[in-house]
Amino acid sequence: MCCNRSRILEVRMSETTRVAFIVNSLRFGGAEKHTLELFNGLDSSEFHKDLIYLKREEHLLDQVDFDQGKTYCGDFDKGWDISGLLRLANRIKKSKPDVLVCVNNYPLFYGYLARWIAGTHCRIIEVFHSTELPKKEDSKMRLVYRHFFNRCDGIVYVSQNQREYWEARGIDSDKGIVIHNGVNTDYFFSKYSSEERITIRQRYGFSFNDFIVGICAALRPEKKHEELLEAIQKLKSDGLDVKCLIIGDGPRRTAIQQKISSLGLEHDVSITGFQKDVRDFVDACDCIAIVSHQETFSIAALEAMAIGKPMVMSDIGGSAEQVSGGVNGYLFPAADTGALAEAISKLSDSEHRDKLGKMARKIVKRDFGLNGMLEKYAKLFSRGRTGT
Repeated sequence: MCCNRSRILEVRMSETTRVAFIVNSLRFGGAEKHTLELFNGLDSSEFHKDLIYLKREEHLLDQVDFDQGKTYCGDFDKGWDISGLLRLANRIKKSKPDVLVCVNNYPLFYGYLARWIAGTHCRIIEVFHSTELPKKEDSKMRLVYRHFFNRCDGIVYVSQNQREYWEARGIDSDKGIVIHNGVNTDYFFSKYSSEERITIRQRYGFSFNDFIVGICAALRPEKKHEELLEAIQKLKSDGLDVKCLIIGDGPRRTAIQQKISSLGLEHDVSITGFQKDVRDFVDACDCIAIVSHQETFSIAALEAMAIGKPMVMSDIGGSAEQVSGGVNGYLFPAADTGALAEAISKLSDSEHRDKLGKMARKIVKRDFGLNGMLEKYAKLFSRGRTGT
């Protein structure tokens, strides 16, 4: 009986696709959250899953469903880490994946080399979330990354604009496909009563009738919170009574608080600090702004839209694939605070923004749902298993 069970298990394992995800870390970020959605959400009867994160940043570790597969931290140091590479190669050799899923350029660099050292022949799929590499990456490193990108078995872009951007810069067009990010609309929806929304508003010094613009993003330089504050100050100078709720925390909190004071917005802007669950805070706002200068296909935008909030977004990356002006929000040229202020002002009418908010949720349910995204990745990962 024991031998029969063992053979049954072996048959089942042979019928599943072994997938190993490599991500830089489990810090708070869109690419990291997206990777966890794949790891947690892909059917474990079809996929045997490993999750490998290179650096010990574990803010999202409690969101890992450990019943879905094994997790492993590579404990990589900053910069070039040969010891970490050898540990990664050993892990790949033991897990024997059919598909190695590398999330962004740094894991691809190490994943490609580790596969070679391990002597395996698994497919490498790059899931790419960036439209531009960090400016600190010099031209030589960009050429190195392009070399590895063009030797992948497939590249997943998260927006069509992103795909066109990179293929125009020498990435093999035959390798790329677009799979838009998706969110769980059964989890992200407007479930809070008016009384609950009022309670949150009052906690941060706002009233039921205030027009509140929210921004849900880590307080980091690239998120450009200061530009939103400048737009808020301009609108108030023009006579529009508008408030702002900053949802999150981060290294620029002190600088942002100083900016609030310098603009005289102490009674108009509040910062919530870190929130593990942002849904009720987003729901307490009337619209959500994303004003970054670098954004590829914002998951935070999809979450806000699923909750029924119209968006104001800088017209970069794939934002035009998410938001249509006057339909579910408005776009504006990045860094143009005047245009940002104008876009916000268009949502000051409650009937208009409610109409756009309803359409925002409808669009997410139709085009950017989690299940649809998982189906596309499952089809991609199952295709042409190679083994070791």
